[in-house]
Formats: sequence, C-alpha cells, structure tokens
Amino acid sequence: MKKFINLTKRNCLVFLRDRAAVFFSLLAMLIVLMLMGVFLGNMNEENVVNLLKEYGGSRNMKLDQEHARELVQYWTLAGILVVNAVTVTLAVIGNRVTDVSEGKLPALYSAPVSRNIIALSYIMSAVLIGIVMCVITLGVSLGYIVATGGELPDAWALGRIFLLIVLNVCIFSIIMYFCALFIKSSSAWSGIATVVGTLVGFVGGIYLPMGNLPDGVAAVLKYIPILHGTSLMRKVCCEKALEKTFTEVPMQLISDYREYMGINITMGDGLVSSVFQILFIAGCGLTAFAVIMIVQKKNIIDR
Repeated sequence: MKKFINLTKRNCLVFLRDRAAVFFSLLAMLIVLMLMGVFLGNMNEENVVNLLKEYGGSRNMKLDQEHARELVQYWTLAGILVVNAVTVTLAVIGNRVTDVSEGKLPALYSAPVSRNIIALSYIMSAVLIGIVMCVITLGVSLGYIVATGGELPDAWALGRIFLLIVLNVCIFSIIMYFCALFIKSSSAWSGIATVVGTLVGFVGGIYLPMGNLPDGVAAVLKYIPILHGTSLMRKVCCEKALEKTFTEVPMQLISDYREYMGINITMGDGLVSSVFQILFIAGCGLTAFAVIMIVQKKNIIDR
C-alpha cells in the first residue's frame, strides 16, 4: 500500500508541476465558457423564452428570462463538469506516456512493485486530480450563478452531483489509461489530446444540443459514454431550474425540451433510464479495466 501511495503522489506532483499541462487540460472547459458567454448561452436562453411565450399563456417575461438564464447556466455547468472529467484525466494519464517516451517506465517495472500497482497509481492520480479540478470548477460556477441571481442546489442535489463527478472521473481515468497503453510518444498523445479536447463538446452535446444534430450522428453518440455521463449530470443540475422555468406549460413541451437539450436520452422507441446510463458507463469502464489488467499481467504492450 505504501508503494502505491508513493507512486500516486509522484504522478500527481509530476502533473501539477507542469503549469502548461494543467492549463491545457482545462482548455476545453475555457472554450465552452467562451462560446456560452459570447454566443450559445444567449441563443439557448432566447429559445426557452420563445417556447414559454408560445405555449405558456400569460407569462411574466422578466421572470421567465431570469429562470431561462439560470437553466442554461446549470445546463452548461453539467457539460463543463463532464468535459473536465475527460480532459483533465487525459492530461494526467499523459504522465504514463511521458514515462514511456523518456525511458522511465522500464525503471519502474524493474522495481519490486507489481505492474498492476503501477497502473493503478497512474489511474488513481488521474482520479484524484480530476475530482479536485471538477470540485473547484463546481464551486466557482455556483458562485457565478448565485452572483447573477440564480439559486444554489440543495444538499441532496449537491451530493448527487459530487457522486456523478466521482463516477465520471473514475470511468474516464480508466478509459484514458487504456488508450495510453497503445501510445509510445508524447507528441502522439498531445495530438490525441487536441482531438479529444475539440470533439468532447460535440460528443457530449454541449456545443450543439442533441436536437440540432443530424439523426445519424445523434444515434452514434448514444453509444458513447460521454453523452450518458453528461445526460446524468444535466438531470441533477437542471432539475430545480426546469421546475421553475416550465411552470404552467404542457408536460409534452417539457419532455420535448429535455430530449432536445440532451437531458433525456432516447434509444429506440423508449426513454433511457438513469440506472441504465450508470450501468452503461460503469460497464465501459469495467471492460477497459479488465483489458488493462490482462495486458499488464501478460506484458503484451511493453515488452
């Protein structure tokens, strides 16, 4: 256990000492914030207000505008948290690729430590840093939402948000380590990080709501864990804001909006439950973890 803790601490410190790596791991999140602040946020708010004007009967437009802003802010927050879970863990797992490219991994393997322990130390460092970064992002975002007139989630909602942060960070740490097993150079990993950082907003239905995507693209995304992780986070983050915003409107309108914005996901003719989404994400992570253990045990990649 002491060796595992020391290796995990070493991996965390190596990442945190590289300020450029920390910055670029958060770059995708900064891009989302910029897009939502400059263009997409206002567009989504206007869409909500227009829906309420059309279907809500007599409305208080000022109050609707405030509620719509809060709803879009929480919708954006949910996406940012999952973006962080992907990009931060990817950056931290880059330590493993750097160790390979610089010839440090064979030295670790020659030490009296199991290969599986070494693998787990890389994963755990990504989990710890990913959770910390997401919690900091959550705190800053909630402060901004409150400062602009929004309300904080209750303790039960905050607890569920934290559990979903842990779930997403753990699963994507494992998946990123699995991908890193097949990469030998830091430049190749940097290229992958650039591609992932660019695509994660689209894959999670963040840059464009699900309802704006072509049917074929949307159908493919429903089999990728990022979308389901984002959907789960949105269900909790937007729960209270949805209730306040869509008062006295037809239930079908609420259902259609939740599906259009990727809060609810449908597969086939039915609505996907949260339990299924959790099992799907966990299944992806456990499958990747099992393959990692087999590869590490049989020394398939690094011999």
